[in-house]
Amino acid sequence: MTLALIEGAALLLALCFVQSIIARLPSRHEHVQRILSGVLFGAICIVGMVKPLQLAPGVIFDARSVVLSMAALFGGWVPAVISTAMAAAARIALGGNGLVVGTLVILASSGLGLLYRRASQRGLVSIGFLRLLLFGLLVHAVALGLFQALEPATVAHINRTLALPYLLVFGPATALLGWLLHDIEQRLATETSLAETAAHLKAVTASAPDLLMLLSADGTYLEVMSSNAALATAPSSELKGRSIDSQLPPELARRVHEVIARCLQTHQTQTLQYELRTLLGVRHFEGRCQPVGVPIQGHTAVVFIARDRTDQVRSEALLRESEERFRGVLSHMPMVSVKGYRADGSITFWNEASEKLYGYTAAQALGEDIVSLVVRPETQPRARAAAQRMFKTGRPIDPAEARVRRKDGAEIDVYSSHALIHVDGQEAEAFSIDIDISARKAAEERARYLAYYDALTALPNRRLLADRIRQVLLECKRNPSCSALFFIDLDHFKTLNDSRGHEAGDQVLVQVATRLQESVREQDTVARLGGDEFVVLLPHVCATSLQASAVLRPLAEKLLRHLRMPYTHAGEEQHLTASLGIAIIDEHTTSVDELLKHADLAMYRAKDEGRNTLRFFDPRMQAAANERAHLQTRLHQALRLDQFELYYQPQVNEIGRIIGAEALVRWNDPGVGLITPDQFIALAEETGQIIELGQWVLNEALARQVQWRSRPGMGTLSLSVNVSARQFHQEGFADELAALLAQTGADPGLLRLELTESVLLHNVEGVIHIMQQLRSLGLWLSLDDFGTGYSSLGYLKRMPLSELKIDQGFVRGMLDNPTDAAIAQSIIALAESLHLNVVAEGVETRAHHGLLLSHGCRRFQGYLFGPPEPLAAFEARVLAQG
Repeated sequence: MTLALIEGAALLLALCFVQSIIARLPSRHEHVQRILSGVLFGAICIVGMVKPLQLAPGVIFDARSVVLSMAALFGGWVPAVISTAMAAAARIALGGNGLVVGTLVILASSGLGLLYRRASQRGLVSIGFLRLLLFGLLVHAVALGLFQALEPATVAHINRTLALPYLLVFGPATALLGWLLHDIEQRLATETSLAETAAHLKAVTASAPDLLMLLSADGTYLEVMSSNAALATAPSSELKGRSIDSQLPPELARRVHEVIARCLQTHQTQTLQYELRTLLGVRHFEGRCQPVGVPIQGHTAVVFIARDRTDQVRSEALLRESEERFRGVLSHMPMVSVKGYRADGSITFWNEASEKLYGYTAAQALGEDIVSLVVRPETQPRARAAAQRMFKTGRPIDPAEARVRRKDGAEIDVYSSHALIHVDGQEAEAFSIDIDISARKAAEERARYLAYYDALTALPNRRLLADRIRQVLLECKRNPSCSALFFIDLDHFKTLNDSRGHEAGDQVLVQVATRLQESVREQDTVARLGGDEFVVLLPHVCATSLQASAVLRPLAEKLLRHLRMPYTHAGEEQHLTASLGIAIIDEHTTSVDELLKHADLAMYRAKDEGRNTLRFFDPRMQAAANERAHLQTRLHQALRLDQFELYYQPQVNEIGRIIGAEALVRWNDPGVGLITPDQFIALAEETGQIIELGQWVLNEALARQVQWRSRPGMGTLSLSVNVSARQFHQEGFADELAALLAQTGADPGLLRLELTESVLLHNVEGVIHIMQQLRSLGLWLSLDDFGTGYSSLGYLKRMPLSELKIDQGFVRGMLDNPTDAAIAQSIIALAESLHLNVVAEGVETRAHHGLLLSHGCRRFQGYLFGPPEPLAAFEARVLAQG
């Protein structure tokens, strides 16, 4: 019986051998390892059960408990499950009285093995031979305990003859098998760790850019490693075992032997720089030799690391070449003086520009003290201190403007900057870079002059004038007195410029400046503001403002007389006059701008009243100007906020039936109410806002005409729209109107553009061309207020007009003034002869209407037929006539 148990134990040892083979499978096949281990353990169990120790029918003893417990302990869940399943299946297949007990022994063995594995992984118990022995005894004691469930006779036989040998054989067998498997596991872990370490070391060595060599004391290659084998003189496999004498040039081999010997003798790292022809060609290396503390292959050895520094050597060569080129460039650089010097001040570099700037040749300057040579004596101590501080701290002197001295003693202005150059192994060197800024300084002086004086006349400009006015204002507050400001503008100076050229105009301005200076006191200031505007500041002309008029008027008239005297240019006389505005300065004057504005307003009043005269500032001028500025601002807001609307005044035929309307713009100001055109159109014309306003009117009128075309009773109405001269002459007006017609779909045959005779003041040919463009669009053109302007009958017959409108001034005077009646009758006759329609404006009585009818007029407009009225009222009036 005991022999059978020992045979089972031998079978377990064979298991260890096979398991060790399986465990050595590559780690990437870990799942395969686990499955094979499970199958192996299960197969051993089946083999044991095929040749068991049979105590009774169906009651067998074998080593399955040992195998299954070890499979679970060292294999884990996968081998345990596989082996347990295989063993259980085999035991069930055998059958017999011990089937249940045998199956329980299988499950208990695997379960106890997994529990032991779990406890070991958590650190609760270790795996050693003694603990494995105790574990084996525990497993088989449990198995004996399960055997007690068999028949009493079998149990008695087991307890009497088998229990002790069972424990004494399988308990130690479990410990021995576990110890062997654990040893296999540890050896495999050690081998794996060593293999990984070796692989890491090899990878690190192979990835290093350097050539690593193990050399014996006599210079034999023991090992050669590098990521770039071409750095060696031959492939690594050919170098091993050879001497450096066979691979290196004799002189280099001798130097390497010396380095190895010195390294082994001093036990310190030695370095060596050398050049060697390798498989890559000639390369430059830096070698580092360090002793190895342990014998290598039985030899005293050193590690020799050769670092390829070819790129560094080439870079250094390129740097030297670059420095030479740089110095060459600096030497011949024009306009920029470059001087090199050391900490003691001795000059080391002096380029050609320095020779020109300072007057010293390079031969004269090199070796001299730079401070003594070019720095002015009064600034030399400060310059030396700055240079010493730069060399001491390494921080260059801050760039700055400086005045230096030439060889001839002349002083010049330069912009100087410094650079400090440090090169390893060499003395620090500083470079002073100077740019001659004398011309720039002169230009700055000129600019400063021009900042306060007029370039043409050399008179003070606005800036200097403002400064002097401020001084006078302060003086008036400290010592109450009366001063004055004359604002002078030449009359029709633009005409002179346009006709004689700007050169003639400039010459006249210079003569005006001279005359003004000659006509005032020394303490007075004559200034030019720009263009043809001059200002004369007269401080302290009288004690009080009450005396000002009596004192200032004669002086102002004197200036105007002098300015009226003929001017000469290129042998020709030019005659000009001037308008002069006077503003009084007293303790109540608050600002420069206010004073200039007052004098300017007075000057424009003089121009408005005929020119060639003078006017004193009146506060009412300022009030009017303020009101005008306020109205202009409100007009901008009105355009932005869409505060305008169109009123419509009926136009009727000879029987009084409405056949059209004139669109008239009204300003509906929320704060003021309805504002009529006579209050804002003139200002809009002057400021240019009339263009934006006229565009708005056209947009509204065309949109309204489109709407009327779709309404019964209004589809045939014509609509007249006023176009200002400024809008008419705007570039592209005809093209914009064509685009607007296309966009809105308005009928041009029902639209009449009313033009005033002022459009004919300039470029009549151009006006006729624009009219022809408009007529080609199908639009009707009407000449408004005919008879009051500048129309020439010669031009009139060439204009593609459709209609004339008799001015309401002639219409209203027809009953009382024969001249007005004759003019109206002539206009009607003229229109008829030119095949033009004629419309009479301002018809307010039936008597006027009847007289016009009798003269042949067939279209009328006026309060007799309806005032200008809002859209709804006008449409109601039209629809009411049926």
